Amino acid sequence: MKSSARFEKEHQTNVIRDLLNHQRLQMFIASAISLVFLAFLLRAVDWEDAIRIFRNGISAASLLGFLLVVFAIAVGYALRWQLLLDGKIGYGTSLMATLLGLGANMFLPARGGDLLRVHYSRVVAAVPYADALGRLLVEKVVDLVTIVSVGMFSLILLSRELNADYRNVLLILMPGGILVLFLAVILIRRFGEQLVPLLRPVFRIVRLQNFFDRHIAYIVRNSARSLSLSVAILPAVVTLGMWLSVYALAYIFVARFVGVALSYDESLFVLFAGALGLMIPAAPSGVGTFHASIVSAFVLLGRSPSEGLLLATAVHFLFFVVYVVPAALILGHWRLNRLAPR
Repeated sequence: MKSSARFEKEHQTNVIRDLLNHQRLQMFIASAISLVFLAFLLRAVDWEDAIRIFRNGISAASLLGFLLVVFAIAVGYALRWQLLLDGKIGYGTSLMATLLGLGANMFLPARGGDLLRVHYSRVVAAVPYADALGRLLVEKVVDLVTIVSVGMFSLILLSRELNADYRNVLLILMPGGILVLFLAVILIRRFGEQLVPLLRPVFRIVRLQNFFDRHIAYIVRNSARSLSLSVAILPAVVTLGMWLSVYALAYIFVARFVGVALSYDESLFVLFAGALGLMIPAAPSGVGTFHASIVSAFVLLGRSPSEGLLLATAVHFLFFVVYVVPAALILGHWRLNRLAPR
């Protein structure tokens, strides 16, 4: 029994270590994607107009409001992580893990900070990797459903501001996306174990069978047990509440800080567009893809692309500063404690 438990623990440790090491290739690809989108922005946006808007209005009071709502976002995400882990982790530890993950996501591609959050939860709170990775998948499903739901809600609110053709196309595609997502969840939930032998030949064709056997198969088997409505319902309510309140307010405060007028309805649509941009694995933290998505949202709203670029740059910079600093302190303290002699 001890030998079997030790083998399982070593296997889980190797899985998370290999996933983290895999970030190197992702970083290279993501950096290339960022450069492509940045080149597009350099040619598509009037930078002089953006600088003029910035000089015409800076609100320090809005910066204070932004700091308050960003703290509320971290508090909400920590509560969600604790709920996803069924209370196996204390709230203080969950908050530290959340801040560490949010900060790391600002410079790691493909949301690499989420894996660091899983690793921190395992080391500090002894949460098994299998449980944490399974609940991380639930979290991503909740995030995707929330993004699409907020996008649909914003399109309804902006029925007059948006071009009818664009709005109708988006309103058709979004429910279709949610349907495909739910079908994938049901497929994994009901047939997770049977999917492994069916997917293995596909990865063998692209010469990734070893990666599949070491990572994908392991995650599929364990995720099948976690994907359930009872697990997702409370985290989904928390997530939707955060997006409709503090996340939307964060964009409004940043817009006011740099002198850009942004209504609540518009902030939801811009937030939705930015979230879509972050799904593309660019580095660091969606540089280029995030900015291009925000600029595109402003264009669809009939607003100046320069305003969109200014807002995207300010949002990216302020979130980076606010989350990276505490994450660096937590990581440094954690590493020092682990290296200190017992």
